[in-house]
Amino acid sequence: MSSNNVGRLLTELSGDFGIVLIIIILLSNQKIFKQMLLKQKIQLREKIILSLIFGGLGIIATYTAVDYKGALANTREAAVIIGGLLGGFHVGIFSGLIAGLHRIMLDPTGITAIPCGIATIIGGIVSGYLYKISEPENRWKYGCMAGILIVSFNMLLVLIMTKPFDLALDIVKTIIFPMQIINTVGIVTILKITQSIYEEREINAAKQAELALGIADKTLPYFLNPNEKSFVEICKIIKQYVKSDEVILTDKQYVVSTTGNFNEEEEKNLEKIIKEKFDNIKKDEIYYFEDLNDISFKTLVSAPLMEKDNAIGLLILGYKKNEKLTYKETVLLNRLSKLISTQLELVRIEQLKKTASRSEIKALQSQINPHFLFNALNTIVSFVRTDSDKARDLIISLSDFFRYNLESSFNLITLKEEIEHVKSYFNLEQARFGSKINIEYNINGNEKILMPMLIIQPLIENSIKHGTGLKKRREINIKITIEDLDNENTKVVVEDNGIGIPEDIIEKIKENKMKEKHIGLINVHRRLLNIYDKGLNIERLASGTRIYFTINQDKNLSFLEAGERYELFNN
Repeated sequence: MSSNNVGRLLTELSGDFGIVLIIIILLSNQKIFKQMLLKQKIQLREKIILSLIFGGLGIIATYTAVDYKGALANTREAAVIIGGLLGGFHVGIFSGLIAGLHRIMLDPTGITAIPCGIATIIGGIVSGYLYKISEPENRWKYGCMAGILIVSFNMLLVLIMTKPFDLALDIVKTIIFPMQIINTVGIVTILKITQSIYEEREINAAKQAELALGIADKTLPYFLNPNEKSFVEICKIIKQYVKSDEVILTDKQYVVSTTGNFNEEEEKNLEKIIKEKFDNIKKDEIYYFEDLNDISFKTLVSAPLMEKDNAIGLLILGYKKNEKLTYKETVLLNRLSKLISTQLELVRIEQLKKTASRSEIKALQSQINPHFLFNALNTIVSFVRTDSDKARDLIISLSDFFRYNLESSFNLITLKEEIEHVKSYFNLEQARFGSKINIEYNINGNEKILMPMLIIQPLIENSIKHGTGLKKRREINIKITIEDLDNENTKVVVEDNGIGIPEDIIEKIKENKMKEKHIGLINVHRRLLNIYDKGLNIERLASGTRIYFTINQDKNLSFLEAGERYELFNN
């Protein structure tokens, strides 16, 4: 093996890979290319495009290869491996097939054509698998490993399949190290460059979360006092943030509100389109309206407003020019639609309050505690700048918390659903208090048993509220224990190490004479008493409080069959 040959190969391969590098850098700056890579589910058309791009780069690498005694030293494997690690399993396979089969067909009788073609195809499969088990920030490590292994595998096939063996050995000794070095360095370089695309996504996601919270803060007063004028103001606020030419809110058939850029005739035309297309719009899906001949806007793009799993309306952005939303704009539109869906539930609850009994109104007003909401929003905002993933998780917890609290169903729910609500609530509180509060779940009972909603969460809130309010307080540990007493009865225990509930409060709850300022515990006690004939059992411990109650399946069925209404909201 001549050092001159190795040096020449390194130099020429570096130049050849430079072509691939330039092409990928140019692509990485293109919006369409970025959007394809950032999608969690790449469509078939996009998979084909990416496969052609990286398979084509593999073909280019074959044509720019350095000939050594009939063997082609090249960077084809690098192009295919990069394709698999950026585009996913199918892109890796198809780009490998494109480049590998081309290598074989280019020179079927070549001394290394078949082993090189096979290695390229295997490289695509391996890189596609590595995509599945890796995260964007560490794919360069897997790429480095794949570059070394696939080139080594290629050389092994050359030794096995190429005759005479002496020639194969000479080829391998001469080209293995230059190919390993250039392919591996090239793979790592490009993956590190394209990693900025994913980093940009995280930064944008954090900005979108902060933007959504800003919109929530500005629109909340208008949602709490809904009327025709307030919905116009909501549209104007959203338009200001998203920088569209028009913002439209609709129900299933009619335009509810716009910022005023539609005339009466255009509204009728839009309503006609909505009636025709509404059933085509699915949950969490961005939908572009077509055939806008009778409307002055070139682009109308919508996201559904949801109530439970049913679409009840649309949030539509209008543009005077032909537009295709970027990834961050798509994320923002999705988040805004979910935000408005939650806000509309507040409107629905406000309407229910007008016909609810006095006790239901007071319980509802206590449950939707503005201090809790503002504390949760402030906590989320603080995480937006430091931990965007945590901020997104907390937004989901807050959304789940309010959706559950605002549920208008008078049916019983499962114990599992109640525990999930507790988890959403505790995630928000723990983000605020950190290690000062902890919770332990010991669930060994029937999670499918029915129970009234909003029973356990107020007990957890009581533990946190009184524990964290103390100065120089040790950490508050809460334990939830659920166990079956028999086939019909399930016991739920909530225990903490706080200061303990005063004995006079315990006696007043037992006697059902608690004052209104303690509506949380007494409301839970009364609702349990109404259904099970037994309410809360409260024990003051040496350090803390133990509260428990029993759920009875027969009582549940009797309650539902009798059709008795129980109070929905508490605390």
